[in-house]
Amino acid sequence: MHLQHDIACCISVLFILSFVNADFQNYLNLQHRTIHLPDKKFGFKDYLEYSDTDERDKEPLPSQWDQIPMMYRKEYIPKTTLNTESQDSDEFDKNIVWDPDWARYIKFGQVTAVSIDPDGNIGIFHRGSRIWGITTFDNENRFDKSEGPIPENTIILLDKSGKKLLEWGANMFYLPHGLTIDKQGNYWITDVALHQVLKFDAKDIAMMKDMARLTKRQYNENKMYSNDHNSGSLFENYVPKPSLILGEAFEPGNGKRFCKPTAVAVQNNGDFFVSDGYCNSRVIKFNANGEKILEWGRSWGTRENQYQQAPPHNAFYVPHALALASELNLIFVADRENGRVLSFFANNGDFHKEYKHPTIGTRIYSVAYAKERLYLINGPPDPNANYYIHTRGFVLDVNSGDILSQFGPAHDMDWPHDIAVTETGSEIYVVELNIQTAYKFSQNINASMQTGNSMVRTNHHHEPAPLTDRDISNPTGGTTTATLVLSLVTAAVIFIALCVAIAAVVARCQKRGCLLIMRKRMRWEAERRENFKLSSLLENRRGKSFKIMERRPNTRDFSKLNTEPETSEDEYPENSLTKVI
Repeated sequence: MHLQHDIACCISVLFILSFVNADFQNYLNLQHRTIHLPDKKFGFKDYLEYSDTDERDKEPLPSQWDQIPMMYRKEYIPKTTLNTESQDSDEFDKNIVWDPDWARYIKFGQVTAVSIDPDGNIGIFHRGSRIWGITTFDNENRFDKSEGPIPENTIILLDKSGKKLLEWGANMFYLPHGLTIDKQGNYWITDVALHQVLKFDAKDIAMMKDMARLTKRQYNENKMYSNDHNSGSLFENYVPKPSLILGEAFEPGNGKRFCKPTAVAVQNNGDFFVSDGYCNSRVIKFNANGEKILEWGRSWGTRENQYQQAPPHNAFYVPHALALASELNLIFVADRENGRVLSFFANNGDFHKEYKHPTIGTRIYSVAYAKERLYLINGPPDPNANYYIHTRGFVLDVNSGDILSQFGPAHDMDWPHDIAVTETGSEIYVVELNIQTAYKFSQNINASMQTGNSMVRTNHHHEPAPLTDRDISNPTGGTTTATLVLSLVTAAVIFIALCVAIAAVVARCQKRGCLLIMRKRMRWEAERRENFKLSSLLENRRGKSFKIMERRPNTRDFSKLNTEPETSEDEYPENSLTKVI
């Protein structure tokens, strides 16, 4: 009974030690876990000013988003700390090839958007001769509509070879921003001066393609523009005429109005999302009829210096672009000035994941999706900062957030504004805002996947891990020296405690004679089991029967009977002593 008690005590001690060790290891893991957003407080003086474009394109921005916080500066690699090993991650993916001749001789204005139609043609939205300048909007975000619409065609449709198929939009738009061509061929446009979202049906676009094939135009472009700027008759004489208009022309606001909306993403069932980006910082979902289904998001900027922590997932600092992953039921939002991409469930707007990486920087202008990959472009960093960020395209794994590859036109880009990708990812298109150009990249998907995976493995020890909402231990991907030492010390302590406990139990058993009793019991048990064997029983019974027959006396031979007493002198030692005496 005492032995069982001692064994139970020993097992309890071992269980407690193992539990303490597991708790200690969890503590170590928590100490080395990377937070998905830096928890650094910042003040108003830690901000630097940014604009939507360069010095020609500055505007008086509202106080909630006219400056960018420098809270993420610690995530960047200073120029003095760059080494040759880390430069491997800056190389372009050789499987993403730039075509320098594509659309080379087509003249654009400030190019703001690019999209791909169901036939694989590329639609480009640009501002013609209009520039977003410092006097474009007043302090209440109102556009001076007396400037009139842009006289040039602002929408150009190109084929894969870069040949111009169609151009239209003259005298229709005031300050273009977003263009999305859905799978049915409908055109969705955002105009930040009109504060409106416009839909043009695919059948009307097809009619314009047919008209463009004719030698002579069948309509007069002068009739496409009306001098009446009232919202009710603004598009009355336009060709094509928008089939859906959301927002009130030239009237910024919230609720049913927009304030400089940036982009549109359309689902297969006709529901669509709008990023109401520059002022309201929200995402709104509508059904196919333009009725609001849900809305989420709020501003995150410098208003009254009230924000002293990292931005939450439901707050944006200029939601600038949208992308849909229908098979994943996700909508991706490029939170431009927070330098991150946020994903939400498309059915209810619940937060899913955040994508952020110090290599990309603090500004992400646009995002596209194809085959479980995110394609995004960043913006130029502060030129006075002590770090250097490449302005280019990036390909991320949608599940892990790892950077798979980087691409560009043989050099860093100037100011990329939008990106579009085919469903297979074989073609990538990027448009530049200020140098007014468009790029085409061709991607070898299979080779890029192999190269991308090996790239992640190769640079995993040099490049910080992607900061997503999932738990990540040790951003360098290895085990630190302190963790290794503490683990070894913990293992040694547990081993010593185990030896001491076993020695104590053995010593106590020896003192009580437990081991001897146990040994005897084991021998008795072995003999008992041996006796119960069938062969042993038969042999014993056979031997006994023979002995009985041999010892049985002949009852007729009485002379051979033993008449001696059954006792002996050994049983009565006193008789023997008497004889000796």
